[in-house]
Amino acid sequence: MTSIQFAVLGMLKLRPMTGYEIKQAYQKGPANFMPISFGQIYPALAKVGKEKMVRQDKQPGSRGSIRYFITGKGEEALREWLFSPRDPANYRELLLRLFFAAPSELAGLFGHVETFRKEEQARLRHYGDTRKWLDDAQARNPRLPIWKLVLEYGVLQSEGRVRWAERALAFMTNRNRRKKQ
Repeated sequence: MTSIQFAVLGMLKLRPMTGYEIKQAYQKGPANFMPISFGQIYPALAKVGKEKMVRQDKQPGSRGSIRYFITGKGEEALREWLFSPRDPANYRELLLRLFFAAPSELAGLFGHVETFRKEEQARLRHYGDTRKWLDDAQARNPRLPIWKLVLEYGVLQSEGRVRWAERALAFMTNRNRRKKQ
């Protein structure tokens, strides 16, 4: 299954909705880090419907409006994806998992956030090595300032991701401490 299909299941876990309502609600949250279009929602609904992860109910008196409900099979698939031992494919999927996890379930994603932080720290070390190589091997190249400017984009992005991951880990740790008290 795709991240889009899991996003649709996650939205329906929040409450039953029509395809239009899914899109409208999604725009207020997850679309900020993983945009999807109407053109992706309806095929995803069809796929998870075919797999019996959602059921549909036509609204009485409405003009073709179909409300979708997540089934037990859909909830189980969503839960398996949320806490799958495999690392998320990218930061967008990690954020999507966090968005749909219940507050009591956050501890199950701690390792994913920690892995993400370590990967970004490794990327920062790589950028440092690249910067040193550029300074040593390309010192006379007139394009060097442009290359370093482009490199700085990646550095700033990774630094921001590391800071975010550290905040997320602190939040999760503090939340667990409060629960144990």
